[in-house]
Amino acid sequence: MYHVVIRDGFQSYCTRKIEAALDEMIGEAGGWPEGTSRGDRVLLKVNMLAAKAPHRGITTHPAVVAAVASLLRQRGCEVHIGDSPGGAVKGVERYWRICGFQTAARITGASMVNFEASGSRRVSIHGREYDIALPVLEGYSCRINLSKFKTHSYTRMTNSLKNAFGIVPGFGKAMLHMRSPRPRDLAVNIVDLYEIADFGLNITDGITAMDGRGPSTDGRKRHEGFLAVSRDGVSLDMALSQMAGLPWNELDSSREARRRGLGLPYEEIKVKGSHEFVDFQIPGPSYLNHIPSWLGSLARILLRRAPVSNSKCTGCGVCRRACPADAIEIRGGRAFMKRGRCIMCLCCHEMCPENAVEVKLPLGRG
Repeated sequence: MYHVVIRDGFQSYCTRKIEAALDEMIGEAGGWPEGTSRGDRVLLKVNMLAAKAPHRGITTHPAVVAAVASLLRQRGCEVHIGDSPGGAVKGVERYWRICGFQTAARITGASMVNFEASGSRRVSIHGREYDIALPVLEGYSCRINLSKFKTHSYTRMTNSLKNAFGIVPGFGKAMLHMRSPRPRDLAVNIVDLYEIADFGLNITDGITAMDGRGPSTDGRKRHEGFLAVSRDGVSLDMALSQMAGLPWNELDSSREARRRGLGLPYEEIKVKGSHEFVDFQIPGPSYLNHIPSWLGSLARILLRRAPVSNSKCTGCGVCRRACPADAIEIRGGRAFMKRGRCIMCLCCHEMCPENAVEVKLPLGRG
């Protein structure tokens, strides 16, 4: 058995080829987890960051989702697909449709589940509390993590562990940014949520990936052509981070997970397959990680550069509604960010549907 299985050489998103490959890869990674047998209900937790078409490389591709759903349906499982975006503007059904998940569900006999409308329950872990979407906690025998391989301007990379962030419904995710003055503080929340999600299987879509200033419209879409599978998301993140050129222990979420004893020591991870990343651009570490936590909020006030809207801004208000610090107002049909209130969580940058938010990152964050 391998802890991480990587299959390279995918030229396009052909559901039939992806399905055949994943069937083999899951077997090599230890087989299907418990709770994926006939009659079981399985939740596929996708990356649905924004209402963007699949070719943009921002969300999990529906061909990958359809392949996993089809394999589970063949096993006799009832399959549901869900995630919570930063703010379901104009309704979450719009996200389902534009991201292609609704089509994937229809052609495989799966169903969509609305994290926002399903309610939430407060969960305590390691002395911290989170409001978690009920579908993650109730009614499913197994949860499968379908992440997208991308860079992230705040956390540097986003993959299996970061994908757990979406189990917090609605704008609760923005509030977690608000209470985490440093990226390493946010990593504590990310690993908490990953533990709560308790994924039985982790699959990464790296056929179309993103580098540069991801995870949304400012990132550079690029063809990488790989899929990765692991029963352990921590080991998967460590292996892929190392291959991409970022030592695993420089990724805050991986380092925090290993501090808790999650995953395996890097040298013990058995990987089958590999992928060669060429000129993969990863954002630098945040200056905030180099100061004491009690100075984090003050440093953000003194050193930050608030994002600005450019000429593409339509004044739609998506960024204003997504901002946890109430730092944005719409004036004259355009968004204006208030430097004195901005906490540099970059939620406005992630959620803007027009790629109209520009970020200048100080002190090595670019």
